[in-house]
Amino acid sequence: MSGEADPLPAPRLSHRLEFAAYRLLESMLSWFPLEVVDAKGQALGALAWAVSAKHRGLVTRNLRIATAGWKSPQPDIPALVWKTFLRAGSNMLCSLAVGVTNPKTVRQHIQFDGLEHLLGPIRKGQGVALVWSHMGNWEVLAQLIREVGENVRGGPIYRPLANPLMDELTVQRRTQEGAVLFNKHDGFFGPANLLKEGGVVTIMGDQRAGGHGEICTFFGKLSSCTPLPSLLARRAKSAMITLSIVETGLARWQLTARPVPSRSSTAEIMHHLEHAMLDRLQDVFWFHDRWRVDRTRPLSFYTRFDSKVAEEATVPCRLLVEAPSAQETALTEALLAARADIFIDLVLEEGNPWRSGSPRVAIHRRDLNQPVARFFDQIDRTHRAPIDAALLFGPSPELAGVCRKEGIRSIIGCHGAKKPWTRHFPCPASPEGWSEVVSALAEVPSAGK
Repeated sequence: MSGEADPLPAPRLSHRLEFAAYRLLESMLSWFPLEVVDAKGQALGALAWAVSAKHRGLVTRNLRIATAGWKSPQPDIPALVWKTFLRAGSNMLCSLAVGVTNPKTVRQHIQFDGLEHLLGPIRKGQGVALVWSHMGNWEVLAQLIREVGENVRGGPIYRPLANPLMDELTVQRRTQEGAVLFNKHDGFFGPANLLKEGGVVTIMGDQRAGGHGEICTFFGKLSSCTPLPSLLARRAKSAMITLSIVETGLARWQLTARPVPSRSSTAEIMHHLEHAMLDRLQDVFWFHDRWRVDRTRPLSFYTRFDSKVAEEATVPCRLLVEAPSAQETALTEALLAARADIFIDLVLEEGNPWRSGSPRVAIHRRDLNQPVARFFDQIDRTHRAPIDAALLFGPSPELAGVCRKEGIRSIIGCHGAKKPWTRHFPCPASPEGWSEVVSALAEVPSAGK
């Protein structure tokens, strides 16, 4: 591990109990062949699917976004969600089991494709930045580093675990295997120096980067992406590859390496990472809220970016909007001017004759005799991508309650500061007032997240 490690906090009782349970589970899994562990993991994933509606909703949202820009028909999302839960359970248990299994036994369960894209630069003395996503049985990644030879140093940029006992065990195991670990908080120079020395640095590229990221499209939707792979490769003049890990059979994994052109931008790297993740979507860990919007600033990425980037998005920022009577034009025009990727689902009362000339506005007239939840569901199904936020300034606050039940993170309105609203404004009476509201929703705070 690079640099001076910060002293670990004293473990609490909860940490000790968690650690004991972890070691006990590891010990129990070591009794079984990996095929049996895989089957048990899938059963665990099926149980999680059955009991966790919250996570079913999150995985559904992510997969809808990931497939919304496809030119081909969108896959069966509920079936894909089910498979994702099975794979997640399998990958979790198998990762634990692989960590305590003899490496020679593990090697018999792994197939490599494209290994020359990793070995070629290393044999020339050039470092390799390996970009991957949280995908598949992540513990088999250690086997890939072993394939390059004992004399090649390599390891990940990692985030310390909250449990100090677990973190200490993880670091100890990795370093005993010869890996070099870089704490993500330690800085840029350690990984860059290892790449200059001809080593391998693995970087997880699919995580949300918040206010420290670079805004570009990821699966067609604007997102804050880490610029670290591009910065490291350029500084160290290293090669770069992407890696996918998919399960090809019961406890059988394939690792596929693909080259990324030198000096690629962050946007180009994310495109290559998408390609790797598309090897098998259900093997990706879709439980991370990758495209999360802020609760009070749903149009903000907490970092400034070139507005032209939004023109490249093929998956919109989808807003459910309700405007006060006679304010439809002012509100929709202010929103459409804010970002080129915004798509508005505008709710109007039945009989309201208002029309929009923009293809980025869909009008939904509400039948007051129809249940609000069914009305919301009908709107949601009109587009492949899910609704990102609700801006409900109209006369029907009950729609906000449905949005909350459906997991919409940001619900903005003018009906008071209590739930389900996440932020409220006085309703403006002029176009300028609506522009100010929209600007507040897109505001970049002075300090990023």
